[in-house]
Amino acid sequence: MARDNRSSTRHDVSIAAQLTINGTVDGTPGDCTVLNLSLGGALIGSKMRHAMGQRVHISFKVPTLAEPIAVGATVRWIDSTGIGLQFDGLRARDVWALNEYFKQLQP
Repeated sequence: MARDNRSSTRHDVSIAAQLTINGTVDGTPGDCTVLNLSLGGALIGSKMRHAMGQRVHISFKVPTLAEPIAVGATVRWIDSTGIGLQFDGLRARDVWALNEYFKQLQP
């Protein structure tokens, strides 16, 4: 069995998001869905093609913050369930907003 080395708890969500692949000529964001989310990264479902190690930018909204959370990320894995992203690092306001959002998700 594979060992889970994540340092942050993942939360199942369904959040509309926009994903841009860094280095593309037009930089057009594509629609995707955040399927689970943590302070360290996200699992997304997307029809766009991605490669391991690819640099991307993701933007999504949570109800605890008026502005979208926008963060750079790296594609860490790809399988039939989706695409695993590791965030570069969230701003303090984004960490606060996500922690408040995660509290709302608790049963």
